[in-house]
This record gives sequence, structure tokens and C-alpha cells, in this order.
Amino acid sequence: MTTTEHRTPTHDQYPDWGWKGLAALGAVMVIGGFIAFLNPFAASLTVEVLAGVAFLVAGLMQLWLVFTDSAQAASDRWLAGGLGAVLVLLAVGLLANPLAGLVTLTILVALLFAVMGGLRVAMALRVRPRDGWGWLMASGVMSLLLAALIVIGLPGAALGILGIFLGIDLTFAGAMTLAMAWQVRKHEA
Repeated sequence: MTTTEHRTPTHDQYPDWGWKGLAALGAVMVIGGFIAFLNPFAASLTVEVLAGVAFLVAGLMQLWLVFTDSAQAASDRWLAGGLGAVLVLLAVGLLANPLAGLVTLTILVALLFAVMGGLRVAMALRVRPRDGWGWLMASGVMSLLLAALIVIGLPGAALGILGIFLGIDLTFAGAMTLAMAWQVRKHEA
């Protein structure tokens, strides 16, 4: 077996970009995160437009499948067509009026936090005698508090909250990618 064929188990967990490629990607993500923090409104609009485009593509693909897949029953095709139409309408609403779209997406994010928080609290109560249940409870309560803060801050919160979340995500993902680059570099040495 040659040395190029031999890989350690840890090395298989990372993309095969080499440490320099991973470091460059991580740096770009961290810089993008900082830019999002500097202008959360512009970052929020970017998130909103990307979500609108994603919903539009998903809705159009759903509708295309309805008309091209003759193997489905008529009732299934109606349901799938309804889903596609709803996705297209949501996309058009987001893209036609970006400020209203920001409020809509922010409400959806608050709803997501509320549901995740409620589920975590319920799970914590179910596993209560076990070690660590308090951390799960704390995580659920934090998600519920974030949802409440977003709702209380509406509509003003809609102008920047998605951009702040994007900044947080890019910064942490970039830091993790830089850490992966460091690990790959150590294994290549």
C-alpha cells in the first residue's frame, strides 16, 4: 500500500481539499460573517432573497413533477400541485415585497425557535432523572426566550435579526472549517 492510499480514520472525515483550501474557505466564511454583523439589514435582505429564490425553484420543480409524472394518482397530483403552488406564491410574496418578506421570515424563525424550545423542554422533562437533563431544559428555555424576544421586537427586529443569525452561522462555520484545516494540516505533516 502506498502512502497516498493510506488514510487515517480522522483524515477521512474531512473534505479532500487540502488544508489550504479548507483554510481559505474558513477565512471567507469568517469574513462574510463579520460583514453580515456590520450590516445586518443588507444581510437580512440577502437571506430573504435567497429564501425567495429557493422557494420559487422548489415550487416550480414541484409543479413540473406534477405535470410530468403520470404514475401518481390524480389525488396525489392535486396535493403535490397545491404544495407547488403554495411554494411559488410564497416565493413571489417574498420577492415582490422584500420588507414584508423579512417580517414573514422573521415570524417563521420565531415560530421555529418556539417549537424547538417546546420540544426540548418536553424532552428534558421526560428524561429528568438522568444526568444532563438540566442542560437540555436550559437549551429549550433559551430557544423559547429567543422566540419571545423576536416576537416582542417585531416589526423592527425583522430588519436585522436574519442578518445577525447569518453572521453568527457564517462566523461559527468558518471557525469550524479553520479548525478542520488545522487538523488536516497536522495529519499531512
